[in-house]
Amino acid sequence: MIEIKDTDLPITVAQKIICGTKPANNSPLIKGIAKALTNDENAGETMDMFSIEEIGEIASYLMTYCESHKNGD
Repeated sequence: MIEIKDTDLPITVAQKIICGTKPANNSPLIKGIAKALTNDENAGETMDMFSIEEIGEIASYLMTYCESHKNGD
């Protein structure tokens, strides 16, 4: 889950969206392979919260909002 705080700067919010992760629903076999290949005990446990395409879609929604609210709410 991404938590946005009142004190977060816009760049921090963007970073949270870009770098956010969620639990992966990988099988134990896939998790085991990921751990063996990376030598990382946590490999295969999480995945990106949003794909590049989804981040682009979020950016588009934000730009559309900004364009339609140039004079404020």
